[in-house]
Amino acid sequence: MTAMIYGSVCSGIEAASVAWHPLGWRASFVSEIDPFPRAVLSHRFKDTPLHGDFTTIEAGRYEPIDLLVGGTPC
Repeated sequence: MTAMIYGSVCSGIEAASVAWHPLGWRASFVSEIDPFPRAVLSHRFKDTPLHGDFTTIEAGRYEPIDLLVGGTPC
């Protein structure tokens, strides 16, 4: 079974990654506008691109994702 790759918008402190990590899933990118969750994401996901406004995520810039997850409102 191939690991799922997802993109996360309105990520908060990234509960999806906590839930899916045991399954081997990983984030291609995360996005959050609030300063405190951004600091948490920067610390926990050092190698994962972090966006503020998710409208800055450009098509084709990252590996293809299998799923887009979002924790609105953000």
